[in-house]
Amino acid sequence: MIKRILGIDPGQRYFGIAIADLETKISSPYKILDLKEKDFLEKLKDIIKKEEIKKIVVGRPLSLRGKRTKETFDLKKIINLFKNEIRIPFIEFDERLTSKMADKINLKNKKKDHAIAAAIILQNFLDKFYG
Repeated sequence: MIKRILGIDPGQRYFGIAIADLETKISSPYKILDLKEKDFLEKLKDIIKKEEIKKIVVGRPLSLRGKRTKETFDLKKIINLFKNEIRIPFIEFDERLTSKMADKINLKNKKKDHAIAAAIILQNFLDKFYG
């Protein structure tokens, strides 16, 4: 069985989702989930089950100097809620400048930037730890 990893670019409203497997070590944008939808967590759990995800990499928002921000602490609260519902490992990974990179790649659809940013976060993680 191929081990798959899910990447998340957490935003204030939208979570970008990307998926990669450890065989190819290539990350791809997958989907955008809206935090305001009542079934947000169920949709995330469905993706995890359908795609047989074994690990989740979540972009950790830091300042350009590498310091924690208000968003870093907000994300911790969300991750703690998820951990009660989703019983697979969550790994936080630096997401600095990924939204800017996604914006340069995708000039037309700003909402889609979250999924592209998630793919960049996940690819950076793969390159660093599985490269």
